[in-house]
Amino acid sequence: MKCMSSTLRTAVILAVVVIAGCHSQSSASSTEGASGSGVGSSSAAGGSSSAAIDWSTTTPETVIDGAVNMPAFTVQIPSGWRFAGMMLRPGGCHPPAVPAYGLSYTALAPDGVTAYEGLPGVSWAWASDGSNPTSAKCAAINITSASAFLLNIVVPNMRPDAKNISVVPLPQAMQSGLQAQQQALAAKATANGRQTVDAARIRLAYTLNGKPVEEMLGAVVTCSESTMPAYPLLHRPAMTRRNCQSTGTNIRRTPQGALDAMIAKNLPAPQINPAWDSMIQQNMRTGFAKWQASNNAQFQAIQQHYQHVTAGMVQRAQQQMAQTQASTNAAMAQDRATQGAIDSAAQAQVRDSLNQQIFIDPNTGQKIQTSNQFSSAWISSDGQSVALTTDTTANPNGVVDPVRQSWTELIPTGN
Repeated sequence: MKCMSSTLRTAVILAVVVIAGCHSQSSASSTEGASGSGVGSSSAAGGSSSAAIDWSTTTPETVIDGAVNMPAFTVQIPSGWRFAGMMLRPGGCHPPAVPAYGLSYTALAPDGVTAYEGLPGVSWAWASDGSNPTSAKCAAINITSASAFLLNIVVPNMRPDAKNISVVPLPQAMQSGLQAQQQALAAKATANGRQTVDAARIRLAYTLNGKPVEEMLGAVVTCSESTMPAYPLLHRPAMTRRNCQSTGTNIRRTPQGALDAMIAKNLPAPQINPAWDSMIQQNMRTGFAKWQASNNAQFQAIQQHYQHVTAGMVQRAQQQMAQTQASTNAAMAQDRATQGAIDSAAQAQVRDSLNQQIFIDPNTGQKIQTSNQFSSAWISSDGQSVALTTDTTANPNGVVDPVRQSWTELIPTGN
């Protein structure tokens, strides 16, 4: 999944577990939820003191969606911190599932190390035949759990030099909310489809600009899975298809020794702009309507295909009946051929008495009667002359009238 590395620059700790509908993106505003923030009284990061960081007040920062030139989110950050934010819409094989999952920002403390960061969610797909059901050009990714997403995708791409990597249990409130949603989704599952949700947190350490730091990464992963029946007429076996996405990725980073204090504090969740959200959802509904029309057209094409398949079955049945009739006709023809053979034998006796035999022109199938005193016969290219010889190795080509004629050997019939 190397093509994801450009979007997975950092990961998330999510304290509120939410599922977005196919036309809803409002859950993105709560993905920061009760994610812990705070620092300890001291740091081992080369003398940088977290005690100097002001956590007492926060300042609202606006994230503009440049695609529509409209405020999309408001993010509360500690006062005095530097902030940069934008709405990203990366393309390729793993874009955010909905525009709201494109929220990306960084809030950096004066110490230059402590930070809150959030980056866009990503999506991926998988099918049981090893393909990617959304795009033949994209690799299939068989990941359904948040911990697998973090350990196999985020950490290798974002923190290849990380150490002390461990999966951290979710807080009880998060665990209870997650279990409630998992049970609700399980109750809605059918024989042909289901939805799943999972959350996980990863803790690790690495060196940033020569200073030891700690991070807490987390993610929420949702998946929709459907089972496609087998279509023997199309030679297609039964298939399972799955589409998954992370709702967003972010990071909590501190100098070594201060992460637990940061996790213990909370910042308000990013707040989505209702006007922007309403406009984006309307755009999504419009896009869905276009897709639905296209899908209906495709369904009609499939229906027509099966009509052709049915017509083909009827045609094959008719062909079978025709074959039976042909078999009967062949038997009758055989009887006629037997009588014809008797007649041919009589004619052969007549030709023998007249010293005649029959050759076949392989080009036209024409029967040519000549003297039976010669073993080979050749017909000229204009069909007007026949050369006879008793030499079976003789070839008049290039010898007899080579300028005007070429010669084709006739096939003796033995009659």
